[in-house]
Amino acid sequence: MPPHNKLVKFCLGIFLGAEILFLLNIGSPLKLNFDEFHYIPAAKQFLEHKEMRNWEHPPLGKLLITPGIALFGDNPMGWRVMSTLFGSLTLVVMFLIGLSLFRRLDTALWVTLLTLCNHLLYVQARIAMLDTFMFFFLATAMLGFSIAWRTPIERKHLRYAFILMGVSLGLASACKWFGIICWLAILGLFILIKIYPRFKEYRARGKKHSNKTLNPYDLGIWIDLKMFSQMPLREGLLWLVVAPISIYFLTFIPLFFLRTPLGELRSLWDLFLMQKEMWAGQLRVVNKHPYMSQWWDWPLMTRPIWYAFDREGQSSEFVRGVILLGNPLIMWSGLLAVALCFWQWVKSRDRASFVILFFYALFYGSWAVIPRKVSFYYYYYPAGMILSLALAQAFEWGEKGPLFHLKWARWMFLAASGIMFIYFFPILSGFKIPWTEYLRWMWFRSWI
Repeated sequence: MPPHNKLVKFCLGIFLGAEILFLLNIGSPLKLNFDEFHYIPAAKQFLEHKEMRNWEHPPLGKLLITPGIALFGDNPMGWRVMSTLFGSLTLVVMFLIGLSLFRRLDTALWVTLLTLCNHLLYVQARIAMLDTFMFFFLATAMLGFSIAWRTPIERKHLRYAFILMGVSLGLASACKWFGIICWLAILGLFILIKIYPRFKEYRARGKKHSNKTLNPYDLGIWIDLKMFSQMPLREGLLWLVVAPISIYFLTFIPLFFLRTPLGELRSLWDLFLMQKEMWAGQLRVVNKHPYMSQWWDWPLMTRPIWYAFDREGQSSEFVRGVILLGNPLIMWSGLLAVALCFWQWVKSRDRASFVILFFYALFYGSWAVIPRKVSFYYYYYPAGMILSLALAQAFEWGEKGPLFHLKWARWMFLAASGIMFIYFFPILSGFKIPWTEYLRWMWFRSWI
Protein backbone atom coordinates (compact mmCIF):
# COMPACT_ATOMS: atom_id res chain seq x y z
CA MET A 1 0.00 0.00 0.00
CA PRO A 2 1.39 3.46 -0.87
CA PRO A 3 1.88 6.04 1.92
CA HIS A 4 -0.96 8.46 2.59
CA ASN A 5 0.53 11.50 0.85
CA LYS A 6 1.40 9.46 -2.25
CA LEU A 7 -2.12 8.02 -2.31
CA VAL A 8 -3.61 11.52 -2.24
CA LYS A 9 -1.43 12.54 -5.18
CA PHE A 10 -2.55 9.49 -7.16
CA CYS A 11 -6.21 10.25 -6.47
CA LEU A 12 -5.80 13.89 -7.43
CA GLY A 13 -3.97 12.97 -10.64
CA ILE A 14 -6.67 10.46 -11.61
CA PHE A 15 -9.40 13.01 -10.94
CA LEU A 16 -7.77 15.81 -12.94
CA GLY A 17 -6.87 13.56 -15.85
CA ALA A 18 -10.40 12.17 -16.07
CA GLU A 19 -11.97 15.61 -15.74
CA ILE A 20 -9.95 16.98 -18.65
CA LEU A 21 -11.00 14.04 -20.81
CA PHE A 22 -14.67 14.28 -19.85
CA LEU A 23 -14.82 18.03 -20.50
CA LEU A 24 -13.39 17.69 -24.00
CA ASN A 25 -16.17 18.60 -26.47
CA ILE A 26 -18.72 18.68 -23.63
CA GLY A 27 -20.80 21.15 -25.65
CA SER A 28 -21.80 18.47 -28.12
CA PRO A 29 -24.63 17.78 -28.62
CA LEU A 30 -25.91 21.34 -28.31
CA LYS A 31 -29.39 20.27 -27.30
CA LEU A 32 -30.69 18.00 -24.57
CA ASN A 33 -29.80 14.30 -24.78
CA PHE A 34 -32.19 11.43 -24.08
CA ASP A 35 -33.34 11.65 -20.40
CA GLU A 36 -31.83 15.11 -20.03
CA PHE A 37 -35.26 16.18 -21.34
CA HIS A 38 -36.63 15.13 -17.94
CA TYR A 39 -33.86 16.03 -15.51
CA ILE A 40 -32.57 19.39 -16.78
CA PRO A 41 -36.03 21.04 -16.58
CA ALA A 42 -36.47 19.51 -13.11
CA ALA A 43 -33.13 20.95 -12.00
CA LYS A 44 -34.12 24.39 -13.32
CA GLN A 45 -37.42 24.14 -11.44
CA PHE A 46 -35.44 23.80 -8.22
CA LEU A 47 -33.49 26.93 -9.08
CA GLU A 48 -36.64 28.85 -10.02
CA HIS A 49 -38.74 27.51 -7.11
CA LYS A 50 -41.41 26.29 -9.53
CA GLU A 51 -43.64 23.25 -9.40
CA MET A 52 -41.68 20.01 -9.52
CA ARG A 53 -42.78 18.02 -12.54
CA ASN A 54 -40.30 15.13 -12.53
CA TRP A 55 -41.52 13.57 -9.30
CA GLU A 56 -41.15 9.88 -10.20
CA HIS A 57 -37.57 9.83 -8.89
CA PRO A 58 -36.10 11.07 -5.59
CA PRO A 59 -34.69 14.61 -5.71
CA LEU A 60 -30.95 14.28 -5.01
CA GLY A 61 -29.73 13.57 -8.54
CA LYS A 62 -31.65 16.55 -9.92
CA LEU A 63 -30.42 18.75 -7.08
CA LEU A 64 -26.84 17.82 -7.92
CA ILE A 65 -27.32 19.09 -11.48
CA THR A 66 -28.40 22.55 -10.29
CA PRO A 67 -24.96 23.97 -9.23
CA GLY A 68 -23.68 23.56 -12.78
CA ILE A 69 -26.62 25.48 -14.25
CA ALA A 70 -26.32 28.15 -11.55
CA LEU A 71 -22.59 28.63 -12.27
CA PHE A 72 -22.38 28.21 -16.05
CA GLY A 73 -25.91 28.95 -17.20
CA ASP A 74 -28.60 27.10 -19.14
CA ASN A 75 -26.25 25.57 -21.70
CA PRO A 76 -24.46 22.24 -22.33
CA MET A 77 -21.62 23.10 -19.94
CA GLY A 78 -24.06 24.01 -17.19
CA TRP A 79 -26.16 20.92 -17.77
CA ARG A 80 -23.32 18.38 -17.71
CA VAL A 81 -20.42 19.74 -15.68
CA MET A 82 -21.63 18.14 -12.44
CA SER A 83 -21.84 14.78 -14.19
CA THR A 84 -18.22 15.15 -15.27
CA LEU A 85 -17.17 15.88 -11.69
CA PHE A 86 -18.99 12.84 -10.33
CA GLY A 87 -17.70 10.71 -13.18
CA SER A 88 -14.13 11.72 -12.33
CA LEU A 89 -14.77 10.99 -8.65
CA THR A 90 -16.18 7.60 -9.63
CA LEU A 91 -12.91 6.73 -11.34
CA VAL A 92 -11.01 7.70 -8.17
CA VAL A 93 -13.27 5.41 -6.13
CA MET A 94 -12.71 2.54 -8.58
CA PHE A 95 -8.96 3.03 -8.05
CA LEU A 96 -9.45 2.82 -4.28
CA ILE A 97 -11.64 -0.29 -4.61
CA GLY A 98 -8.93 -1.93 -6.71
CA LEU A 99 -6.36 -1.01 -4.07
CA SER A 100 -8.56 -2.40 -1.30
CA LEU A 101 -9.27 -5.69 -3.07
CA PHE A 102 -5.85 -6.46 -4.55
CA ARG A 103 -3.49 -4.59 -2.19
CA ARG A 104 -1.24 -3.69 -5.13
CA LEU A 105 -0.74 -0.22 -6.59
CA ASP A 106 -0.03 -1.44 -10.12
CA THR A 107 -3.20 -3.56 -10.17
CA ALA A 108 -5.29 -0.66 -8.83
CA LEU A 109 -3.93 1.62 -11.56
CA TRP A 110 -4.63 -1.08 -14.15
CA VAL A 111 -8.24 -1.28 -12.93
CA THR A 112 -8.50 2.51 -13.18
CA LEU A 113 -7.24 2.70 -16.76
CA LEU A 114 -9.36 -0.26 -17.87
CA THR A 115 -12.45 1.33 -16.31
CA LEU A 116 -11.72 4.49 -18.26
CA CYS A 117 -11.46 2.47 -21.49
CA ASN A 118 -14.78 0.73 -20.94
CA HIS A 119 -16.83 3.49 -22.66
CA LEU A 120 -19.58 3.31 -20.02
CA LEU A 121 -18.10 5.75 -17.52
CA TYR A 122 -16.97 8.13 -20.26
CA VAL A 123 -20.44 8.38 -21.81
CA GLN A 124 -22.32 8.54 -18.49
CA ALA A 125 -19.97 11.25 -17.17
CA ARG A 126 -20.98 13.48 -20.08
CA ILE A 127 -24.75 13.39 -19.78
CA ALA A 128 -26.98 14.82 -17.04
CA MET A 129 -28.64 11.59 -15.91
CA LEU A 130 -29.38 10.32 -12.42
CA ASP A 131 -27.45 7.08 -12.93
CA THR A 132 -24.11 8.92 -13.00
CA PHE A 133 -24.68 10.28 -9.49
CA MET A 134 -26.29 7.09 -8.21
CA PHE A 135 -23.40 4.90 -9.25
CA PHE A 136 -20.83 7.17 -7.63
CA PHE A 137 -22.56 6.60 -4.29
CA LEU A 138 -22.95 2.88 -4.99
CA ALA A 139 -19.22 2.73 -5.74
CA THR A 140 -18.36 4.44 -2.44
CA ALA A 141 -20.64 1.94 -0.67
CA MET A 142 -18.76 -0.84 -2.44
CA LEU A 143 -15.49 0.69 -1.24
CA GLY A 144 -16.74 0.61 2.35
CA PHE A 145 -17.89 -2.98 1.86
CA SER A 146 -14.54 -4.11 0.45
CA ILE A 147 -12.71 -2.48 3.37
CA ALA A 148 -15.03 -4.05 5.95
CA TRP A 149 -14.71 -7.45 4.25
CA ARG A 150 -11.04 -7.67 5.18
CA THR A 151 -9.67 -9.35 8.28
CA PRO A 152 -8.00 -8.46 10.48
CA ILE A 153 -9.18 -4.87 10.59
CA GLU A 154 -9.02 -2.29 13.36
CA ARG A 155 -12.32 -1.54 15.05
CA LYS A 156 -12.23 2.17 14.19
CA HIS A 157 -11.55 1.42 10.52
CA LEU A 158 -14.42 -1.04 10.50
CA ARG A 159 -16.70 1.64 11.94
CA TYR A 160 -15.58 4.11 9.27
CA ALA A 161 -16.32 1.50 6.60
CA PHE A 162 -19.84 0.98 7.93
CA ILE A 163 -20.45 4.72 8.14
CA LEU A 164 -19.28 5.05 4.52
CA MET A 165 -21.62 2.25 3.46
CA GLY A 166 -24.62 3.64 5.31
CA VAL A 167 -24.21 7.23 4.16
CA SER A 168 -23.48 6.20 0.56
CA LEU A 169 -26.44 3.81 0.34
CA GLY A 170 -28.78 6.51 1.63
CA LEU A 171 -27.48 9.00 -0.95
CA ALA A 172 -27.62 6.45 -3.78
CA SER A 173 -31.24 5.67 -2.92
CA ALA A 174 -31.97 9.41 -2.90
CA CYS A 175 -30.80 9.55 -6.54
CA LYS A 176 -32.69 6.50 -7.82
CA TRP A 177 -34.61 3.78 -6.07
CA PHE A 178 -32.29 1.11 -7.45
CA GLY A 179 -30.04 2.09 -4.56
CA ILE A 180 -32.64 0.70 -2.14
CA ILE A 181 -32.18 -2.79 -3.58
CA CYS A 182 -28.42 -2.57 -3.04
CA TRP A 183 -28.98 -1.27 0.48
CA LEU A 184 -31.32 -4.15 1.37
CA ALA A 185 -28.89 -6.71 -0.05
CA ILE A 186 -25.93 -5.44 1.99
CA LEU A 187 -28.08 -5.09 5.09
CA GLY A 188 -29.47 -8.59 4.62
CA LEU A 189 -25.99 -10.07 4.23
CA PHE A 190 -24.79 -8.34 7.40
CA ILE A 191 -27.77 -9.60 9.43
CA LEU A 192 -27.38 -13.10 8.02
CA ILE A 193 -23.71 -13.27 8.96
CA LYS A 194 -24.44 -11.98 12.47
CA ILE A 195 -27.35 -14.28 13.31
CA TYR A 196 -26.37 -17.46 11.43
CA PRO A 197 -23.81 -18.71 14.00
CA ARG A 198 -26.46 -18.36 16.72
CA PHE A 199 -28.99 -20.20 14.59
CA LYS A 200 -26.48 -22.94 13.86
CA GLU A 201 -25.66 -23.30 17.55
CA TYR A 202 -29.35 -23.48 18.44
CA ARG A 203 -29.96 -26.14 15.80
CA ALA A 204 -26.96 -28.18 16.97
CA ARG A 205 -28.41 -28.44 20.48
CA GLY A 206 -31.28 -30.52 19.17
CA LYS A 207 -29.00 -33.07 17.54
CA LYS A 208 -27.67 -36.10 19.38
CA HIS A 209 -24.36 -36.08 17.56
CA SER A 210 -22.23 -33.45 15.90
CA ASN A 211 -22.32 -33.32 12.15
CA LYS A 212 -18.75 -33.07 10.94
CA THR A 213 -19.48 -33.92 7.33
CA LEU A 214 -19.28 -31.27 4.65
CA ASN A 215 -22.79 -29.86 4.32
CA PRO A 216 -23.31 -27.81 1.13
CA TYR A 217 -26.24 -26.06 2.80
CA ASP A 218 -24.01 -24.73 5.57
CA LEU A 219 -23.58 -20.97 5.03
CA GLY A 220 -20.09 -21.15 6.49
CA ILE A 221 -18.99 -23.30 3.57
CA TRP A 222 -19.72 -20.45 1.14
CA ILE A 223 -19.16 -17.26 3.12
CA ASP A 224 -16.42 -16.48 5.62
CA LEU A 225 -18.49 -15.88 8.74
CA LYS A 226 -15.59 -13.99 10.34
CA MET A 227 -16.33 -11.09 8.01
CA PHE A 228 -18.18 -8.25 9.76
CA SER A 229 -17.88 -10.27 12.99
CA GLN A 230 -16.12 -7.45 14.85
CA MET A 231 -19.02 -5.06 14.25
CA PRO A 232 -21.72 -5.44 16.96
CA LEU A 233 -25.17 -6.09 15.55
CA ARG A 234 -26.70 -3.03 17.22
CA GLU A 235 -24.06 -0.64 15.94
CA GLY A 236 -24.16 -2.20 12.48
CA LEU A 237 -27.91 -1.65 12.33
CA LEU A 238 -27.38 1.96 13.35
CA TRP A 239 -25.17 2.61 10.34
CA LEU A 240 -27.00 0.35 7.88
CA VAL A 241 -30.60 1.14 8.85
CA VAL A 242 -30.97 4.41 10.74
CA ALA A 243 -28.33 6.34 8.78
CA PRO A 244 -29.51 5.45 5.22
CA ILE A 245 -33.19 6.07 6.00
CA SER A 246 -32.47 9.38 7.71
CA ILE A 247 -30.23 10.60 4.90
CA TYR A 248 -32.73 9.54 2.25
CA PHE A 249 -35.55 11.59 3.77
CA LEU A 250 -33.30 14.56 4.54
CA THR A 251 -32.70 14.98 0.81
CA PHE A 252 -36.43 15.69 0.38
CA ILE A 253 -36.27 18.86 2.48
CA PRO A 254 -36.01 21.15 -0.61
CA LEU A 255 -39.36 19.79 -1.80
CA PHE A 256 -41.08 21.52 1.10
CA PHE A 257 -40.39 24.76 -0.77
CA LEU A 258 -41.87 23.55 -4.07
CA ARG A 259 -45.22 22.31 -5.27
CA THR A 260 -45.51 18.57 -5.87
CA PRO A 261 -48.17 16.20 -7.24
CA LEU A 262 -49.70 16.31 -3.75
CA GLY A 263 -49.66 20.09 -3.68
CA GLU A 264 -47.39 21.58 -1.04
CA LEU A 265 -45.57 19.28 1.38
CA ARG A 266 -46.38 20.40 4.91
CA SER A 267 -45.70 17.36 7.09
CA LEU A 268 -43.82 14.08 7.28
CA TRP A 269 -47.09 12.32 6.44
CA ASP A 270 -47.22 14.20 3.12
CA LEU A 271 -43.67 13.04 2.48
CA PHE A 272 -44.64 9.40 3.09
CA LEU A 273 -47.66 9.79 0.79
CA MET A 274 -45.33 11.10 -1.87
CA GLN A 275 -43.36 7.83 -1.80
CA LYS A 276 -46.56 6.03 -2.72
CA GLU A 277 -47.16 8.43 -5.60
CA MET A 278 -43.58 7.93 -6.80
CA TRP A 279 -44.07 4.16 -6.82
CA ALA A 280 -47.31 4.51 -8.79
CA GLY A 281 -45.53 6.82 -11.23
CA GLN A 282 -42.80 4.24 -11.80
CA LEU A 283 -45.35 1.56 -12.58
CA ARG A 284 -47.14 3.80 -15.08
CA VAL A 285 -44.07 4.00 -17.36
CA VAL A 286 -45.29 1.57 -20.04
CA ASN A 287 -44.69 3.38 -23.34
CA LYS A 288 -42.50 1.47 -25.76
CA HIS A 289 -39.25 3.01 -26.97
CA PRO A 290 -37.20 2.18 -30.09
CA TYR A 291 -34.10 1.57 -27.99
CA MET A 292 -35.71 -0.42 -25.21
CA SER A 293 -34.10 -3.76 -24.32
CA GLN A 294 -34.34 -6.55 -21.76
CA TRP A 295 -31.94 -7.58 -19.03
CA TRP A 296 -30.81 -10.68 -20.91
CA ASP A 297 -29.70 -8.46 -23.84
CA TRP A 298 -27.22 -6.39 -21.86
CA PRO A 299 -24.18 -8.65 -21.17
CA LEU A 300 -23.72 -9.38 -24.89
CA MET A 301 -24.64 -5.81 -25.93
CA THR A 302 -27.25 -6.91 -28.45
CA ARG A 303 -29.16 -3.64 -28.07
CA PRO A 304 -27.17 -0.56 -26.96
CA ILE A 305 -28.80 2.86 -26.83
CA TRP A 306 -28.20 6.08 -28.75
CA TYR A 307 -28.41 9.06 -26.41
CA ALA A 308 -28.16 11.46 -29.34
CA PHE A 309 -28.18 11.15 -33.12
CA ASP A 310 -28.40 14.48 -34.97
CA ARG A 311 -28.01 15.26 -38.67
CA GLU A 312 -26.06 18.38 -39.66
CA GLY A 313 -25.14 20.24 -42.82
CA GLN A 314 -27.15 21.72 -45.67
CA SER A 315 -27.92 18.28 -47.05
CA SER A 316 -27.69 16.49 -43.69
CA GLU A 317 -24.38 15.03 -44.83
CA PHE A 318 -22.91 14.92 -41.30
CA VAL A 319 -24.03 13.31 -38.07
CA ARG A 320 -23.22 13.78 -34.38
CA GLY A 321 -23.97 10.75 -32.30
CA VAL A 322 -23.55 9.63 -28.69
CA ILE A 323 -24.04 5.91 -28.19
CA LEU A 324 -23.86 4.08 -24.88
CA LEU A 325 -21.96 0.99 -25.96
CA GLY A 326 -19.49 -0.85 -23.79
CA ASN A 327 -15.99 -1.63 -25.01
CA PRO A 328 -16.55 -4.98 -26.78
CA LEU A 329 -13.19 -6.39 -25.70
CA ILE A 330 -13.85 -5.62 -22.04
CA MET A 331 -17.56 -6.43 -21.98
CA TRP A 332 -17.32 -9.83 -23.62
CA SER A 333 -14.06 -11.04 -22.05
CA GLY A 334 -15.33 -9.66 -18.74
CA LEU A 335 -18.08 -12.30 -18.73
CA LEU A 336 -15.42 -15.01 -18.82
CA ALA A 337 -13.64 -13.24 -15.97
CA VAL A 338 -16.83 -13.24 -13.90
CA ALA A 339 -17.15 -16.99 -14.51
CA LEU A 340 -13.55 -17.41 -13.37
CA CYS A 341 -14.28 -15.42 -10.21
CA PHE A 342 -17.16 -17.78 -9.50
CA TRP A 343 -14.86 -20.78 -9.93
CA GLN A 344 -12.23 -19.24 -7.65
CA TRP A 345 -14.83 -18.49 -5.01
CA VAL A 346 -16.24 -22.04 -5.08
CA LYS A 347 -12.75 -23.55 -5.05
CA SER A 348 -10.97 -21.42 -2.46
CA ARG A 349 -13.49 -18.91 -1.00
CA ASP A 350 -11.37 -16.09 -2.37
CA ARG A 351 -12.47 -12.82 -0.75
CA ALA A 352 -11.88 -10.55 -3.74
CA SER A 353 -13.80 -12.96 -5.95
CA PHE A 354 -16.72 -12.93 -3.53
CA VAL A 355 -16.91 -9.12 -3.43
CA ILE A 356 -16.78 -8.91 -7.23
CA LEU A 357 -19.40 -11.63 -7.67
CA PHE A 358 -21.67 -10.18 -5.00
CA PHE A 359 -21.84 -6.75 -6.60
CA TYR A 360 -22.00 -7.98 -10.18
CA ALA A 361 -24.87 -10.32 -9.30
CA LEU A 362 -26.54 -7.55 -7.30
CA PHE A 363 -26.22 -4.83 -9.94
CA TYR A 364 -27.22 -7.12 -12.81
CA GLY A 365 -29.39 -9.84 -11.31
CA SER A 366 -31.73 -7.36 -9.62
CA TRP A 367 -33.18 -6.40 -13.00
CA ALA A 368 -34.46 -9.94 -13.49
CA VAL A 369 -36.98 -9.33 -10.68
CA ILE A 370 -37.56 -5.54 -10.74
CA PRO A 371 -41.07 -4.93 -12.14
CA ARG A 372 -40.09 -2.63 -15.03
CA LYS A 373 -42.05 -2.96 -18.27
CA VAL A 374 -39.62 -0.71 -20.15
CA SER A 375 -35.87 -1.04 -19.62
CA PHE A 376 -32.71 0.16 -21.35
CA TYR A 377 -29.07 -0.83 -21.74
CA TYR A 378 -27.90 1.92 -19.39
CA TYR A 379 -29.40 -0.07 -16.51
CA TYR A 380 -26.37 -2.36 -17.01
CA TYR A 381 -23.98 0.53 -16.30
CA PRO A 382 -23.24 -0.41 -12.64
CA ALA A 383 -22.74 -4.10 -13.44
CA GLY A 384 -20.61 -3.29 -16.48
CA MET A 385 -18.28 -1.22 -14.31
CA ILE A 386 -17.55 -4.29 -12.16
CA LEU A 387 -16.03 -6.10 -15.15
CA SER A 388 -12.72 -4.24 -14.83
CA LEU A 389 -12.38 -5.68 -11.31
CA ALA A 390 -13.29 -9.16 -12.54
CA LEU A 391 -10.68 -8.93 -15.30
CA ALA A 392 -8.06 -7.75 -12.80
CA GLN A 393 -8.85 -10.76 -10.65
CA ALA A 394 -8.56 -13.05 -13.68
CA PHE A 395 -5.12 -11.70 -14.58
CA GLU A 396 -4.02 -11.87 -10.93
CA TRP A 397 -4.91 -15.55 -10.94
CA GLY A 398 -3.45 -16.16 -14.38
CA GLU A 399 -0.07 -14.67 -13.50
CA LYS A 400 0.27 -17.21 -10.69
CA GLY A 401 -0.30 -20.13 -13.04
CA PRO A 402 0.67 -21.34 -16.50
CA LEU A 403 -2.10 -19.56 -18.43
CA PHE A 404 -0.82 -15.94 -18.44
CA HIS A 405 2.47 -16.40 -16.70
CA LEU A 406 3.96 -13.48 -18.61
CA LYS A 407 3.46 -10.32 -16.56
CA TRP A 408 2.92 -8.13 -19.61
CA ALA A 409 -0.21 -9.99 -20.74
CA ARG A 410 -2.49 -7.74 -18.72
CA TRP A 411 -0.81 -4.62 -20.11
CA MET A 412 -1.23 -5.93 -23.65
CA PHE A 413 -4.92 -6.40 -22.89
CA LEU A 414 -5.12 -2.84 -21.52
CA ALA A 415 -3.40 -1.48 -24.63
CA ALA A 416 -5.83 -3.34 -26.89
CA SER A 417 -8.75 -1.97 -24.86
CA GLY A 418 -7.33 1.56 -25.21
CA ILE A 419 -7.09 1.15 -28.97
CA MET A 420 -10.70 -0.02 -29.03
CA PHE A 421 -11.73 3.06 -27.02
CA ILE A 422 -9.96 5.36 -29.48
CA TYR A 423 -11.62 3.54 -32.38
CA PHE A 424 -15.12 4.11 -30.99
CA PHE A 425 -14.37 7.60 -29.62
CA PRO A 426 -16.05 9.61 -32.43
CA ILE A 427 -19.47 8.05 -31.73
CA LEU A 428 -19.05 8.19 -27.97
CA SER A 429 -18.19 11.87 -27.81
CA GLY A 430 -20.52 13.54 -30.31
CA PHE A 431 -17.86 14.53 -32.84
CA LYS A 432 -19.09 15.42 -36.32
CA ILE A 433 -18.59 12.59 -38.81
CA PRO A 434 -19.78 12.03 -42.38
CA TRP A 435 -23.20 10.43 -42.57
CA THR A 436 -21.91 7.68 -44.84
CA GLU A 437 -19.21 6.60 -42.35
CA TYR A 438 -21.02 6.04 -39.08
CA LEU A 439 -22.11 2.56 -40.16
CA ARG A 440 -18.54 1.30 -39.94
CA TRP A 441 -18.89 1.34 -36.15
CA MET A 442 -22.16 -0.60 -36.31
CA TRP A 443 -20.86 -4.15 -36.10
CA PHE A 444 -24.37 -5.57 -35.80
CA ARG A 445 -27.63 -4.41 -37.27
CA SER A 446 -29.20 -4.28 -33.80
CA TRP A 447 -26.73 -1.51 -32.86
CA ILE A 448 -28.25 0.90 -35.38
